[in-house]
Amino acid sequence: MFHNKMDRDFYRIEEGYEGLARQVARTACQKLVKDMMYEARTQAIVDFNAAKNVRVNRKEATKMTLTKEEYLEAIPWWMAAHSECWKVLVDKWCAEDWAARHEACRQRRLLMQGPSHHQGSLSLNEYAAKYSAARGEPINTFEAFALSHKGKATAEIHYNPEDPPEAYINPSAYSCLSSYSEVAKEVYGQDYDPRSHDLDGEVVMRAGGGKKHGRYYLGDSVIDTVQHSS
Repeated sequence: MFHNKMDRDFYRIEEGYEGLARQVARTACQKLVKDMMYEARTQAIVDFNAAKNVRVNRKEATKMTLTKEEYLEAIPWWMAAHSECWKVLVDKWCAEDWAARHEACRQRRLLMQGPSHHQGSLSLNEYAAKYSAARGEPINTFEAFALSHKGKATAEIHYNPEDPPEAYINPSAYSCLSSYSEVAKEVYGQDYDPRSHDLDGEVVMRAGGGKKHGRYYLGDSVIDTVQHSS
């Protein structure tokens, strides 16, 4: 007797592994839900063109846009019952500054000499929590930023301020950490240890010269946007 769709339609869980299987499924579903919003625009472009017998792959779609009317026409099946929600997403993609910010981010990624980070779909706080849970020791957002540019939260990695640029997957991470640390000591004194504190909004603003292209210099997802506006 199968008690859920996962058991019935796809595979059977070996006896004794039910708890682990559900934990894996829950983790996968959380990532899928996050990615749905990220992938929705690209999929809409693919689907819209497919309906007109035009083949567009996902890589090509990331560089394309649709008009507002075309996006609305390409509403995905999982959003069909919530057209007002889809309209909110479409309005965001059609905003005047969205295309410029999207392209700026894409160009920045192309200039990177390696992967941007190992967070995956995790926010910086979620990465820190996952790293801490795996080791039983808490870390702050400064350390989380550094470690996320070394490896996954479950990897055997540690932060050392003496590490050279080669210790990071992308040289830009080392530059960010170095400039942040320098500015932090200018603001709070030479005895200030960035490792002992979460990322500081004022320091981030000073180190990055403000908020550029709609993002902070580092730790964008954890900076208080109310206190530190552009």
